[in-house]
Amino acid sequence: MKDFWENWKHKTKLEIAAIQSLKQAKRIILENIPKSKIVAIYVGGSFIRREMIKKSDVDTWTIVSDNNLLKRFDKLKECRLAHNPPISLSGWSLWELKEGKRYLKPSKEKMSPYRFIKRLRDYILIYGKPLDLSKFKTRSDKEDLKSLIGAFNKKFFPLYEQGKFGFSEILNQIFWVVELEQKIKGKKTPYSWKKLEKSIKDKNHIIHDTLRFRVKRIKDKKKRARFIIRLKHYLKDLEKELK
Repeated sequence: MKDFWENWKHKTKLEIAAIQSLKQAKRIILENIPKSKIVAIYVGGSFIRREMIKKSDVDTWTIVSDNNLLKRFDKLKECRLAHNPPISLSGWSLWELKEGKRYLKPSKEKMSPYRFIKRLRDYILIYGKPLDLSKFKTRSDKEDLKSLIGAFNKKFFPLYEQGKFGFSEILNQIFWVVELEQKIKGKKTPYSWKKLEKSIKDKNHIIHDTLRFRVKRIKDKKKRARFIIRLKHYLKDLEKELK
């Protein structure tokens, strides 16, 4: 299988480092999970979009045929910070993706199986065989958006206020909110921060400030606090539109 980055021109130092991190991630997975039980390994996130920032991880998702192997991915998380950029080693079982349920209670907030299947169209296969997405459960974009807004209100905001969920993690989740909002409006949604922002002409839309905070890594507490207030209003308005 040809490496997807081979045709990339003008690779940045961060991208070159990320390629090495991904190679190590793949090695770790294949050494710790029986190959006969691995259905596929995918890579996604800002790395494949070529939009990495200093805090970015190299995100991988391994699909396994045995639920009992899912516990191993929790142990593999210890490898995350041993690489620069860090590697994220997440796992799903075929049962979870087919049933739309989690087999184990996640140690931290994890996307739903429904959202993962939808996102998979934008990820890149680096090992195994591609999944036939028609065989898995999905929800409507409206249902996904309602669920994600609920996650903000019930989990993300409370955890952020407790210092257990980072500002950068809040920003990352906004991408998916805006993507779903645009899909519901019947618009095309590119799998790219910059392209998504460029596609939204309304300069008052929250996507523009979100990308500015993400790229410039603004740390001013007052500016962040004002942004969070604005985000809450934005989500509340979206929620009303969905009713």
